[in-house]
Amino acid sequence: MNDTVYAVARFAVSLYPFLYALAIAVGSIFAISGFTDIVFDIYFILRSVRRFFLSRNWPKLDLERLEAREQQKIAVIVACWHEEAVIAKTLKNACESIHYRNFDIFVGTYPNDPDTQREVDKVNREFPQVHKVVTADNGPTNKASNLNQVFEAIQDYERKTGLQYEIIIMHDSEDVIHPYELLVSNYLIPRMDIVQVPVFPMALPLRHSTHWTYADEFAENHTKLLLVREMTGGFVPSAGVGTSFTKRAFELFALENEKKIFTPGSLTEDYELGLRMNLRGYKAAFVLVHLPPEDSDKKNKRNATDWVATRAVFPLEFKRAVRQKTRWNIGIILQSWQKIGWTGNAKIRWNLLQDRKALFTTPASFLGYFVFLYFILYQILRVYFAQYMPPLIVKGTFLWYLTLISTFFMIWRSVSRAYAVNKIYGIWPAITSIPRSIWGNIINFFAIIRAIRIYITTRLRKQSMQWDKTDHEFPSEVIEEERALKQDFAKLIDKQQQKKTINEEALIRDFTQIMEKGSIKERVTAIQRVDRSTGSILFPYLVKYFDDPAWQVRGEFCRTCSFLRYAQAVPYLRKLSRDADWTVRSNAVRALGKLGELGERELLDILKGEDSYASEAAQIILEHQAFFKQNVQRLLSNDKAEIKRGLNFLEDLRNYGKSKLAEQLLDSYSKGHEKEIRIFLGEKFVM
Repeated sequence: MNDTVYAVARFAVSLYPFLYALAIAVGSIFAISGFTDIVFDIYFILRSVRRFFLSRNWPKLDLERLEAREQQKIAVIVACWHEEAVIAKTLKNACESIHYRNFDIFVGTYPNDPDTQREVDKVNREFPQVHKVVTADNGPTNKASNLNQVFEAIQDYERKTGLQYEIIIMHDSEDVIHPYELLVSNYLIPRMDIVQVPVFPMALPLRHSTHWTYADEFAENHTKLLLVREMTGGFVPSAGVGTSFTKRAFELFALENEKKIFTPGSLTEDYELGLRMNLRGYKAAFVLVHLPPEDSDKKNKRNATDWVATRAVFPLEFKRAVRQKTRWNIGIILQSWQKIGWTGNAKIRWNLLQDRKALFTTPASFLGYFVFLYFILYQILRVYFAQYMPPLIVKGTFLWYLTLISTFFMIWRSVSRAYAVNKIYGIWPAITSIPRSIWGNIINFFAIIRAIRIYITTRLRKQSMQWDKTDHEFPSEVIEEERALKQDFAKLIDKQQQKKTINEEALIRDFTQIMEKGSIKERVTAIQRVDRSTGSILFPYLVKYFDDPAWQVRGEFCRTCSFLRYAQAVPYLRKLSRDADWTVRSNAVRALGKLGELGERELLDILKGEDSYASEAAQIILEHQAFFKQNVQRLLSNDKAEIKRGLNFLEDLRNYGKSKLAEQLLDSYSKGHEKEIRIFLGEKFVM
């Protein structure tokens, strides 16, 4: 027995120089990576402390404010390949639970995937806002190609119906969309061009360790790291789900890249699009909003549904997790490094370093376990064979200091992650996240090695990347849970419509009495009940309250004017376009946008004015609504006056609003690139 142990000791001593060098390399990577991480942590802590003291008087983003913003038209886009098992449940749940009226869902399917098409058609028969898109090519191509064709289908639908979408939201076929997500996007867009809500995996039983490694990572990244990236001026990467974009940004990228908004062949088309849009100067926001549940019985129950976030079941098995993370690593690290490089300012490059350092830190974490096990074995053997085995770590040496630093960073990282997990999921998931990190590191190691192998092989063979799709599951308990949150937006019914005659005197008396003595909620409700049958009677009395002290009342005044579309409202809406409150200001310019040429002239005047906030709000409407394409169409006219009018419109947007889309179209016109203008207008060409 002693001879065997002695042989093991000699073997351990022979390995010592090699593993000592490996320990130096691994420890150095840990120290450097830990330093880059803790910079984010310190900034987040200091910023949180500052916001705690300064934000007490800031207006809170609550449901009342979200609902007060007039609803823009939203298109939700989903790419599918063999998703017949989940897509119907996902679509039906979205249509039944989303607290938003003005949205459609466009689902990209393939000609050779009839099963998925059948499930989409089934939902469409019950919910007409679901639209099936069949791509020109058989699948699987890749998600980027699929989504590009979905956007073309949206443009075709706009031409046929005369509708104009203003927001595009990306989701996957297994996502549970939060009921208030569209309200959040509607509130922030187009003041922001990209809005990302967090992604929080479903709270499954803790025995599903592979799934919970995703929950651990997303909890930390989406409650801290992405917030810091936005605060510091770096780019906010798109998670691919729960990401909202302004349609003007999509149109610009389609114009610049011959309809290829998403880069074909990219396995993380969402991440790359977010980076490219940031480099182009578009503003992005990561929004962490916590709204109390409507059901009072749930107020004391910690649950991810309280957060406005996308939820989903992530892979439960090791093999599927490795496949999914392989795709992420190829796209985020290898493809973006190849195609985009290290461009941008110092803040963006710092973010790129954070994303790409996994190429080195992931193998280091995995190899570190072997070094750690060797050190334990070495120390045990040294108890019996001290005379033959030198000390492993000598105090005061470089490795000794490196070990202390790495240990500190490891403990700090574990505690930070556990704190984030507790914030979303509770104490037991937080405690188990510490040992679970070992399993997460093993998954990440095999994923990064597989990603490098596939990427190199594909490059050497000059092949394109295929859609390495992850099999998805939809949580069966979600439908009932989301229905519990559902509220009826149409519950405010005008009782006067049920009467054959209208008592004008009583109507005016009741309205003015409520407006003079009622609460804010009662005044808002009174304005909401003004419709086209009573508007001509009540409008002279309604305008007396356009400057009500409550922003809710002023905002509802603008929404009612938007519905009535009276030219007499222009002077009041013009004043409210300069309102201090964003909701009021944005509702006012949207109301002006409903007044045709009169509204266009008013908005252009506001655009040229000195009030920068009003000018920004006006630009948004001029770019998003039908005015823009109408004036671009004038560039193709044979009438010089029409051409001049279109040019003047675009020049005003470029000069006063700094519109990137107007600048690109003017450049195309000046160079005689009529084809680019026709492509922007949605005309098709045989390539």
